[in-house]
Amino acid sequence: MKARRGLRQGDPISPLLFVVVMEYLHRTLQRLTKVPDFNFHSKCENLSIINLSFADDLLIFTRGDTKSVELVMDKLQDFSRSTGLYVNPSKCKVFYGAVEEHIKESIKKVTSFVEGSLPFKYLGVPLTSKKLSIHHYMPLVDRIVERIRTWSAKLLSHAGRLQLISSVTFAVANYWMQCLPLPKKVIHKIDAICRSFLWTGGAVVTSKSPVAWKHVCAPKAQGGLNLLSLEEWNRANLTKLLWNIHNKADSLWIRWIHSYYIKQDQLMTMPVNQSCSWILKTILKQRESIPYIQGWENMKGKAITRTVYKLLREDYPLVDWKTVMYQNMARPRAVFIFWLACHSRLATKDRLLKFGLNVNSQCCFCNQEESINHLFFGCTDMKLVWQKVLQWLQVDHVPMAWSGELRWITRQSKGKGWKAQLLKSAAAETIYALWKYRNDVCFGNKVYNTNIDEDIINTIVYRGWRIAKLRKHIAHLLI
Repeated sequence: MKARRGLRQGDPISPLLFVVVMEYLHRTLQRLTKVPDFNFHSKCENLSIINLSFADDLLIFTRGDTKSVELVMDKLQDFSRSTGLYVNPSKCKVFYGAVEEHIKESIKKVTSFVEGSLPFKYLGVPLTSKKLSIHHYMPLVDRIVERIRTWSAKLLSHAGRLQLISSVTFAVANYWMQCLPLPKKVIHKIDAICRSFLWTGGAVVTSKSPVAWKHVCAPKAQGGLNLLSLEEWNRANLTKLLWNIHNKADSLWIRWIHSYYIKQDQLMTMPVNQSCSWILKTILKQRESIPYIQGWENMKGKAITRTVYKLLREDYPLVDWKTVMYQNMARPRAVFIFWLACHSRLATKDRLLKFGLNVNSQCCFCNQEESINHLFFGCTDMKLVWQKVLQWLQVDHVPMAWSGELRWITRQSKGKGWKAQLLKSAAAETIYALWKYRNDVCFGNKVYNTNIDEDIINTIVYRGWRIAKLRKHIAHLLI
């Protein structure tokens, strides 16, 4: 619509006036319900639906006859005379369903609108009367790829990429999942893109993956990074829609579903009729999961999606080192490398040889074979760094093999004591610093500082000083 008079865009009162004006349009169109010559759309009469609007996106529904359309256009002209807002034919389209050609020509003369084709995009998602095919979901995939390409991914750490996947990429997919069920092929494609972005920094799908994606999405207690699994989250969103229909949530769409499809039937036992839309069929299919969801009847609407997700996702055995990942105040990039080390997935030379790569298996600092066990706690130079950090923490402990050291750190980091918090932070920062130092030496990068233990201690002090209850303990260690 084109404004002829009114306030400037950006005026503080503009949103309020817009809502008032659109409410007036709604009431103007609703007067057609009392006009005998007006015919509702076949799926709108029970609830007297004529128009739906969100912001300036307006949908108007009528039966496909010339008289009903003429009455709608008359009301739009009345609205224009009252408000100064006029219909812009170049931005409007009309969609038909089983309407004869001569009636289409008549309606075109009345409206001056061009005929549109399904699906069309409304509020960012495609709308159509038939089941969406895979290519209809490609705008979602393309948008995620576009987001990834605009980020300076090569300059981001793995932890930075992980945060972008969690906060941005999944948010885009989640918006679609709240409106439409995503096919498994689309979910797998999005997972592949996110997986490649996490490990390589690019959107090109690759098989490089030190840790399986399903394990990355697992909870931290089960050895994962607590990313959302899109497949289970998709099912959880569909289950929430089922819950809303079952509890008759206050929504026009819910009332419409009950009016035209459920009627007097029981939702949980009614048969799935062929007349049901493909979206409703997918939602009703989630009834199979209800017996496995405890407390279904007493769930709260706002929390049901995450509650159902936790019940639907695949469980894995708890890992022994889960406590070192919870509330670890080390830098996220350090925690990520520590997480890889806990999974024994760092690209040490012994692992590269197993992959068939032709590399020198010797440690960069001594002549022994490099492995995760040797690199961090077997190599004399590296072992000395960890000993100095422990000495600063006033911990009397002799470093042992990697598996034994990880068990010791796990035991010592239990609880909320100051030493437990500093120790697990020190473990993550030390593993990260030693791994970075090793890479700089092995790949010939310039090493700016060899006082690794001092850098680690300074980082721990900086990160820990932000927590008030740790300050006096850190101050005591610095004396």
